[in-house]
Amino acid sequence: MSDNNRVGVRVFSIVAIIIIALVVLVQLFITSVSHQENQTDITESSEVQINDIEVEQSLPPNTLKLPIDSKENSKEVTRVGKKFVEQDHSFTAHEPHPWELVEVSPVQERLCKDMELTPLTYEEKYDPDTQQTNRVYSDYYDLNLVILHNGREYSISSVYNEGTEKWIKTQMRGYLDRVYETYSKWLGPEKLFKTDVNIKLALNHTQYFNALAKHDAEESAKVQGVYLPWLHTGFVKIPHNDKHQILGTRLLQVLVHESVHAINFVQFGYMHRWAQEGLAQYFAHYVDHKTPELFVDYEQWAQRSRHLGEPLSFKELIEPSGHWLENRSALYASSFAYVQYFSSLTQTENDLISVLNTELKQRCSVLNKEWSASQLDPNNQLYTNILNWFEYTVIYHTDRKADYDKVNQNTSASH
Repeated sequence: MSDNNRVGVRVFSIVAIIIIALVVLVQLFITSVSHQENQTDITESSEVQINDIEVEQSLPPNTLKLPIDSKENSKEVTRVGKKFVEQDHSFTAHEPHPWELVEVSPVQERLCKDMELTPLTYEEKYDPDTQQTNRVYSDYYDLNLVILHNGREYSISSVYNEGTEKWIKTQMRGYLDRVYETYSKWLGPEKLFKTDVNIKLALNHTQYFNALAKHDAEESAKVQGVYLPWLHTGFVKIPHNDKHQILGTRLLQVLVHESVHAINFVQFGYMHRWAQEGLAQYFAHYVDHKTPELFVDYEQWAQRSRHLGEPLSFKELIEPSGHWLENRSALYASSFAYVQYFSSLTQTENDLISVLNTELKQRCSVLNKEWSASQLDPNNQLYTNILNWFEYTVIYHTDRKADYDKVNQNTSASH
């Protein structure tokens, strides 16, 4: 064979080997991409978009799909024979806790006593104006928000994007700082403890139900959020509209509500249900009201209370049992009204502060109802005062809003 023929054969062989290698590499690449697409498929076969249509601050658009295990996609909504529960779309976003309706059991008391409590940290700073050294408290809480999907946990940024996670956490810190600042004003920061606020977010009702059913709390799946003291963890189903857009205001309301339960359990332990829910709604009220100090108008009151004409009496409010389960909206709205009323008083007049101070000292037991009633209503005038306040604030809400705007306009003009 001539030298030219040998060279031609060699060149042909080399080219053939290169072509075969390229074919193999392309096939491997296609297989890899196909595998990754299977891994990132969403159970509902659609991307969850974040472009909030409810709040003024719109969230950044979604850029990433949810990483899930495709083998988990066939899981049924029910688990271990437990019945699927439809979501309750009422305004209140919380399920009654049995441990708040009855006396604390020895196991529940031990759970409370075994909780590690960390005092708030502070720095001592000298004020040249007053020539005094003051304590400046900070580091109130650790906010831990994760997406829970098919038994695994993901960061919010990995499911959506960094902008979304930053927006949610920034908003939450503002509201939770207000909780601690209010309690510091009422009780003194030296009496408070740091809270680990742990909340797991579910993208859909299936994931939410299964997460709660795992802890025998599936009945709580009827509402959008629940806090489980024995886990010191809250669970929240992310609310979406029919376009798969997150309802940002609603999400923040539920997150703040459940976070307040976590903060309250660390500070006060087991509380009367009206105080627990009233405080949670009081602080969540800051999410969607530019003037939360004005409470609500009558239309909003009717929506919250399911058309309750006026707040329930304190006796109806403080007594537990099935009453809380049968008339939840009325009881939640009334609890909110009582806390709002007390917060509108000066600190020397606010008898709720006295009760909360006692809760701090007896955090692992439920306060005696008769004692609480005597502290909050020493002259049997509480209900009369509540009704007068309700008429002034809610019935004549338009007048109060006009007064508020006038004061603010005068204040702005003076500056």
